Amino acid sequence: MWRFFSFMIAAVLVTVTAGAPLALDLQSHRAVYRMVLAGAARSSEVVSANGIMTYRFARGCDGWTVENRTFLRLLYDNDTQSDTLWSFVSWEAFDGGKFRFHGRYDQDGKTIEKLDGEAEIKKHGHAGTARFLQPEKVISLPDGTVFPTAHIREVIAAAQAGKHNLNRIVFDGASVDNPYVVNALFGPLPAADADALAKPFTLPPQPVWWTRMAFFPIADRGAEPEFEMGARYRADGIADAILQHFDTFSLDVKLREIELLPAPDC
Repeated sequence: MWRFFSFMIAAVLVTVTAGAPLALDLQSHRAVYRMVLAGAARSSEVVSANGIMTYRFARGCDGWTVENRTFLRLLYDNDTQSDTLWSFVSWEAFDGGKFRFHGRYDQDGKTIEKLDGEAEIKKHGHAGTARFLQPEKVISLPDGTVFPTAHIREVIAAAQAGKHNLNRIVFDGASVDNPYVVNALFGPLPAADADALAKPFTLPPQPVWWTRMAFFPIADRGAEPEFEMGARYRADGIADAILQHFDTFSLDVKLREIELLPAPDC
């Protein structure tokens, strides 16, 4: 369920079409989000959810760095609870060709999974290789694979161009089931929604789009996605409202604090 957090907000200069690269000026920032239960199916054992996510997205001198730390407490209908802690750090080169990642998933104080590795695409849009050092696994990346930063960048670029969908193969490092076929749908929101996002955080007004992404494991292209998420994205990559859909419940993730970060001194 945690692969969502590596997709949240990212940016890099990428070629959206066969023409010249489209440069989007996305904002480095640190954000804090509150997480609560949005809904649950009748078959779900989850009755309550509360959590907090801290997120840092920053431009460096050679690439983008994303840092995430999420704590979530789930309460079940038998009065038991489960505490999970997820941390994930990734770096992606500006040209979209290299990607490094490190993740850790703890549940109730015990480490359940560690992820560590790197991936490379020989040339943007061409085949590549991902090497997990922990656990040990090598994955071939098919032609057309992109990394999370490039993917979100392409989604926003497509939305700016007036398009309404984008399908990509994405490697994010948050699961050994990678890569995923990601089907993204999106559309513009009215100016009132843009103002509602900007004013509480004293952000400059910018266009805002709704997005919905469905993730299908490329190794098992079933009829149903393994995971879905929706979000409201500004043109600078900041998201304020996110909805995560799992098998039997969903989480509402709302922006509570944001700090804009300065450009690096390179």
